[in-house]
Amino acid sequence: MREVVVTGIGVLLPGCDRREVFWDQLREGRSQLRFEPDPARPDALCAVGRIEGFDPADYLHGIPRRFFDRYSRELQLYLASLLLAQEDSKLEWGELDLKRVGLFDGVSRPTFSTWYEKFVESAGKPLAEAYTRADLMVGIPGQTIGIAASLFKIRGPTYTFTSTCSSGAVAVGHAFKEIRSGEIDVALATGHESSLAAPLFAMYGDAGLLSRERGSAAKAVTPYVGYSTNAFGEGAVTLVMESREHAEARGAPILATIGGYNYGNNGYHPTTVDVVAVRPAEVIGELIERSGVRLDDVGFVVGHGNGVQISDVSEENYMRRLFGARATEVPLVSVKPIYGHTLGASSSVNTAAAIMMVMNDYVVPTINIAPGDVKRFSNHQAGEGADKICEAGVSTSYGMGGHNAAVLIKKFAA
Repeated sequence: MREVVVTGIGVLLPGCDRREVFWDQLREGRSQLRFEPDPARPDALCAVGRIEGFDPADYLHGIPRRFFDRYSRELQLYLASLLLAQEDSKLEWGELDLKRVGLFDGVSRPTFSTWYEKFVESAGKPLAEAYTRADLMVGIPGQTIGIAASLFKIRGPTYTFTSTCSSGAVAVGHAFKEIRSGEIDVALATGHESSLAAPLFAMYGDAGLLSRERGSAAKAVTPYVGYSTNAFGEGAVTLVMESREHAEARGAPILATIGGYNYGNNGYHPTTVDVVAVRPAEVIGELIERSGVRLDDVGFVVGHGNGVQISDVSEENYMRRLFGARATEVPLVSVKPIYGHTLGASSSVNTAAAIMMVMNDYVVPTINIAPGDVKRFSNHQAGEGADKICEAGVSTSYGMGGHNAAVLIKKFAA
């Protein structure tokens, strides 16, 4: 089996379009959430992580404007993230065997906003006038990777994974498997989401799963202790993944090693989670054991950390099951207070954060919580990051429908 390494990260998130900016925001705990009128209840405010002032022309170099002007925002964000990752990894399409390059994309609600906006715009129009072949091209779920493959002439495997909030991690995991087995040499694995439409806020509001913070948008998400529930965001994060041999042959910058991936469903309930955390602990424990990493070398876990009580308690329980008394030494952190819950992209945000922490030997803070609020036997790096030698770290995610996905990141050994 081949070693799989990461050679680039393309980050497009609220207030962030570079890997270096991403790290600064995580390290310093700078929330990018802002108040907006609630799309479902315009008389109320809600905290949102929106990418303000996004102009696709700033990112989609080499793609004709007549093409990308017709693309949905979701597709534009996805393509921008791909090209940012390509730039970060110094990857050149013309120097690759494009039959051995794959695209792996994870998204929770593909084309959700696109079709909602179309339905609103087309109300009252005859169907033959309202919907055209242009909607066929950009409106089919999964067309992000189809259009990207056609633009960049990629001829290897192209997949879209919809595993709710675990989608990005599932994309990374399948890319990892195909490179490790020798099927391909290079993969661009993405988690993306742009679903900030009124129905999303209406459904989660009705379920009591939207943060009620009205004083400061930056404090809207308080995971593990405050149970704030969700504030939503949008974005796209792409990892360039390669076999070590391929990366070294082209002199690529190597950021970290993907040590392994594991997935398992709770098989329990379509919306709630395994609060006692038997299945999540099994998934993460099997991943660590198969990766050959000692449990003592795992320096942190980037958790789902969405501020929903049953989910947060479940995560604290898997930490105790996995690490026992050492759970107080292994921080379980959440980065959702920075960018909001980016749904299908959130597990890719977690994975990218884990890569940066292993690279920099630093565990980022979980902001908005104080040390005195943290439960006994837990460690969330409350309010303050810390230098820590990190040989390995784990990125985890939960997804509605019982999804549990975990990716293990190792420090690259030259």
